[in-house]
Formats: sequence, structure tokens, C-alpha cells
Amino acid sequence: MQRNYYAIFIIILILQSCGTSKKIGKVTKAPIEEKAVVTIVEKKAPEKLWGIDISHYQRIEDWNKIEQHEPAFIFVKTTEGSTFQDPKYPEYYQEVRKHRIPVGSYHFFTYKSSGKDQAKNFLSVVKYKKGDLPLVLDAEFAKTMPPKPAIIKEIQAFINLVTEKTGCCPIVYCDYKYYLLYLKNNLPEKCKLWIVDYRSKPDCDWTFWQTTDKYTVAGIKGYVDFNMFNGTKKEFMDMLY
Repeated sequence: MQRNYYAIFIIILILQSCGTSKKIGKVTKAPIEEKAVVTIVEKKAPEKLWGIDISHYQRIEDWNKIEQHEPAFIFVKTTEGSTFQDPKYPEYYQEVRKHRIPVGSYHFFTYKSSGKDQAKNFLSVVKYKKGDLPLVLDAEFAKTMPPKPAIIKEIQAFINLVTEKTGCCPIVYCDYKYYLLYLKNNLPEKCKLWIVDYRSKPDCDWTFWQTTDKYTVAGIKGYVDFNMFNGTKKEFMDMLY
């Protein structure tokens, strides 16, 4: 009998110990760490000028709310390739100017037509008035990339024609890796850089830095790109047409 009682006592102790360890495990279990989507707090310093870029993909719901959000500038997509013209460009360009926000216009470069033909498409519709930002060439990676010499040649042809017709070298927008691979040492000295890097500050002489594509602005449905200007307000104003 005593042995049986002793065995039962041991079993009870073991069961209590298991129950306690489960409770402890539940309490001390580390929470799953969620990766931050945006790190704007670190990059949007009060003294820095910031802005966004938009195209027909963005649904604008209230321009007054956008103005109240106080972006220092807005870039608007104008054209793509040698034939496409953004249907929202005329409206968006006028609205940005109407709300007295410095506006810039950009062309999305493709590898299906020459740089010269793309520049002609861009120049046929783009607007650049007093107080506007310089025009922009948006060059990005594609699934199939031509040989490096061909890319450099066509981009230079685009830049040369736009510079000749407007009197101002366009800003070049590209991913930091794209810049290192194709454009470093292959751009005119007057061309300013608008670099995309969502992980860290670009290690080059950038004028604009796109830090994320997950920013929200009152008045716009969905996400927009967030961009910082590398300079003072005076330097920014001096850059305008």
C-alpha cells in the first residue's frame, strides 16, 4: 500500500511539473518580430525637403488634402517609350501648379526604341514653365536588358536631345545598382541624380533619394513613393526653371 501511495505521489509531482513548464513556456515565449514596412521617421527630418512622384496609377481623391500634407515637390509621369503618353499628365500637372507646389515631369525609358525617338515623344507633350523642376529621365532594369554599350548610347542620345531643346540637362532617376552598372562616369557632369535605394543612403552625389514606395499621403488612395532632396531650400529654389 505504501509503495502504491509513493508511486501515486511521484506521478502527481511529475504532472504538476509538466503543467508548470507549459505555463512558463507560454509566458516567456518571445513575440514574433515584424519587419518594418517604412522607416520614414528616420529619413523625414524636419529640415529636409521631401516630395512624391505620381502617375495615372495613383488615384487622386483630394488635391487640397495633398497640399495640406505640405510636400515640397511632386514629380508627374509624362511619357513612356516612343509612343505612350500618360493620360493623367495634363490634369495632374495643372493641379500641382494650381496648388503652388513645384512640379517636375518625367519620362520612363524603355529598351524597345531609340533614345532619340523617346526624347521626341517626351518633348512633344512635356511642360516646363518658370518655377518647375528640371525634366527627368527614369531609367530602370527590365527583364531583358540590351548590351551595356547600347544602353549607354541610347540614354545619352535621350539626354543630349532634351538638353538641346530645353537648355537644361535632365535629372536621371535610377536604382543605385543601375547607376553603378551603367551610368557611373557615363553621364554629363550637369546631370543631377535621383537615386532609388530602400535599404541605405546611396554612396554617390545624389540630389534626390527615393527611400520607399510605401508612403501614404492624405488625398491619395494607396501608396506613393517618398523622396528626399539633398540640400537647403535655397539650393532647391536655385534648381528650378
